[in-house]
Amino acid sequence: MSQNGDALYQKEFEVRWSDCDANQHMRHSAYADLCAHTRVGFMNQIGMTAEWLKEQGLGPVLFKEETEYFRELFMGEQVTVTLEPGEPTGSQKSIQVVNKVYRQNGEIAAVHKAVFGWFDSEKRKVVELPERIRQVCLLEFQALPSGNDT
Repeated sequence: MSQNGDALYQKEFEVRWSDCDANQHMRHSAYADLCAHTRVGFMNQIGMTAEWLKEQGLGPVLFKEETEYFRELFMGEQVTVTLEPGEPTGSQKSIQVVNKVYRQNGEIAAVHKAVFGWFDSEKRKVVELPERIRQVCLLEFQALPSGNDT
């Protein structure tokens, strides 16, 4: 696998029958599903579990996502999805991450970019990035001025 070493997290998957379309390759929305699952795995790894989010009254909110496809993926194929820092968004309320999807032979199959933030369910608005994200991703995601930990 030709990764550039910027991966903060990676996860292995097998392409399932339900991930594929009538053309017998992985459907476009399944790429997004694998990338979202990888982002959740990263959040769990840094302690932003479902329980933690509930305690904080927060939920992730997706603002934008886009995928560029390079190679097909097929049922039964083993794939690796990485999570890497993305471009700065210019906001203290959002970050961009990049997921790279690699075929089992190491070729890159897709690059998926997502911009997201956190929604405070009590205030009913998007809030600044949680301190936990700042601490873990400070260098990778741009040094953000510290604010109130949510």
